[in-house]
Amino acid sequence: MTGEPRTVAVVGGGILGSVLALRLQQAGARVTLLERAPSLGGLAATIDFDGHQVDRFYHVIVPSDDRMIALTEELGLDDDLSFSPVGVGFFDGERTVPLDGLSDFARFPLLTPAGRARLAWFVASCQLRRDWSGLENVPLEDWLLRHCGREVVERIWRPLLDSRFDGNWSELPATYLWARTNRMRSARRNGGAETMGCLRGGHGRLIEATARRAAELGAEIRVGAGVEGLVQGADGAVTGVRVDGVDEPYDLVVATLQPPGLQRLLPEGLQGLLDAYPQRYLGVVCLILKLRESLLPYYSVNICQPTPITTIVETSHVVGTEHTDGLRLAYVPKYCEASAPEFTEDDELLYGRFTDMVARIAPGFRHEDVVSWTVQRAPTVEPVHPRGTAQRLAPVWPGVPGLGLASAAQVYPRLLNGDSVVRLAEEVAAQATERLAGDAPAAPVAALSGGAP
Repeated sequence: MTGEPRTVAVVGGGILGSVLALRLQQAGARVTLLERAPSLGGLAATIDFDGHQVDRFYHVIVPSDDRMIALTEELGLDDDLSFSPVGVGFFDGERTVPLDGLSDFARFPLLTPAGRARLAWFVASCQLRRDWSGLENVPLEDWLLRHCGREVVERIWRPLLDSRFDGNWSELPATYLWARTNRMRSARRNGGAETMGCLRGGHGRLIEATARRAAELGAEIRVGAGVEGLVQGADGAVTGVRVDGVDEPYDLVVATLQPPGLQRLLPEGLQGLLDAYPQRYLGVVCLILKLRESLLPYYSVNICQPTPITTIVETSHVVGTEHTDGLRLAYVPKYCEASAPEFTEDDELLYGRFTDMVARIAPGFRHEDVVSWTVQRAPTVEPVHPRGTAQRLAPVWPGVPGLGLASAAQVYPRLLNGDSVVRLAEEVAAQATERLAGDAPAAPVAALSGGAP
């Protein structure tokens, strides 16, 4: 950019908004980051859990998360980034067994030898496949039955997908498990246990450091900002943001909210832009336990039977216990739609039902070991991209002058995680810089439409 810096408002202070603000400020724009909450972070924020700062929801970094790792290095946080080998367990209703390498896989009791061979072939073929485009309209169940066989689907994939997608995954394309298998490829090396990483202080610390660097370069970071909507001029262009009753002018506004949240910001004449997005979203209801003793020797447990929870993730196996005075953290999530009863259920009832399942999976669990617990809810976490849609991704630049729309709903086929969101932010920032310089393409542009996870 040359001449007077162009003004940009970034609405939303999660990972996407904070990285976008930094990259635009570095490119020469004059950026204002607007966040309604009293602190930055969004779904990746930290919370005060009875005197300990912990992640509101669990997050992990794998060795192939190049963008996340590069960002920690850029911000001088790489010394606080660590990786640890972790265990993974499978619960079949009676027992929890490990799957931490080739030796465990060779005697994995949930499958017959033939089933284990089919599963191994499936994983290998996913990791060797680089072109995902032919999978976009292939039903996931059909694909799994063809490549894994009925035994593997019924014993492993069906219960796992039922719990992850609230019992409804019929609309999923095969790209979902292809992307998941590819992302975890780097977590297992030489047939050994999975390797998971974390940043000391959590993803929230990375977001704060990103925003602080942007502020050092001249960006304005405003939390507690009462963003009420976008301002639209007579010619249809977006000319600014209404904040606490005041119209603030900007050359460009980029909203980073998920579409259900974006709906309240768009003027009536722009509501039709939401039609290009997925119409179904999963939320999460998560019980967090602070414990005196470890539940199991596993970072996560895959539950291969009907279950009121999706998994158990004992993050202390990765993040340690220094920040919790030696106490351990376990996250017990249930992924479900915002209309699910878990979103309005009494916390005590939810605690009882969730911990009943925890006790089945971890027989050593005792309520006396629970020092504290909390329930965290987020109604909009993950978009469900159905097969058969002509427009796979909503455009970042929807053809409205002065407006960009970038959200987690535009991450595909990669899985939705910190690394893919950082990648999206950086690509959108590069496109926005071109547009502000007058080199914008005439047609709407989608930001993230291909490539390996």
